[in-house]
Amino acid sequence: MTIGFLLAVLTGVCFGLQGVYAKWISRDMPAIFLAWITFAFTVPFLGILVVSSGIPEVHWPPFFLATFTSFCVNVVAWYLFFRALQLSPIYLTMPFTAFTPLFLIPVSFFLLGEMPSFLGGIGVGCIILGAYGLHLRSGNLVAPIRALFRERGTRLMMIVALIWSVSATVEKVAVLNSSPVFYGLVIHLLLAVAYLPLIVWRHRDRLQTLWQDWKTFTGMGLISAAVVVFQFTALQYLLVSYVIAFKRAGILISVMLGYVVFREGDLLRNLIFTALMVAGATLIMLS
Repeated sequence: MTIGFLLAVLTGVCFGLQGVYAKWISRDMPAIFLAWITFAFTVPFLGILVVSSGIPEVHWPPFFLATFTSFCVNVVAWYLFFRALQLSPIYLTMPFTAFTPLFLIPVSFFLLGEMPSFLGGIGVGCIILGAYGLHLRSGNLVAPIRALFRERGTRLMMIVALIWSVSATVEKVAVLNSSPVFYGLVIHLLLAVAYLPLIVWRHRDRLQTLWQDWKTFTGMGLISAAVVVFQFTALQYLLVSYVIAFKRAGILISVMLGYVVFREGDLLRNLIFTALMVAGATLIMLS
């Protein structure tokens, strides 16, 4: 159990770094190209790990179904994730991945008739209050509600959170029927291949100069590979809700680095409301 929590913490740290690093290198790069290089440059690292550890025993029917579902939703989610980072500041994008557990509530209600517990209700309030506070910039109390839906990056990241509410569970199914690194390799390879035709069609000139920025892209691949290894290995020890709670806590690192690297906004205020959203997400998942 201890190793599981350690891996979950490392997942959050790397997830926080991933968002900031992606925004840093995306300033003059199309979101679709950034998504492609993220997966393409992660594959070699995961491939080396699979070769060194050996191909695991795979239960193909459940693995295939879970991986196919994850692929279908993530091929959209990751493009929107990087596009959101390009459009808006870190503190108005990364914290909204905390909406993932909030979106699970109506799904559970309509499919299973489940309602959130008292703690879950508090969590909902914390997420809404945190999101409201991040957009509060003046005495106009209605402005944050409008901004929540007018800020393009925020809007896109909320869609990402909705999609990830589906993928989190099926990813655990895929991992349990193979291994963390093997599933990570397969899903990253599939996503890299899926994006490639669009890259060749619309951004062929960037492929021709790929070698010029190979060090920067390799850094992205290394961080993404670390997220994969830590998160999917942690899923073998902990419940999905625990792992995702720690992963979302990495948002705080993104907000802090956003202030340091990009000089974004009021750090203390942004951290307080971001922490409120993370706490709310955690209460929902643990209730």
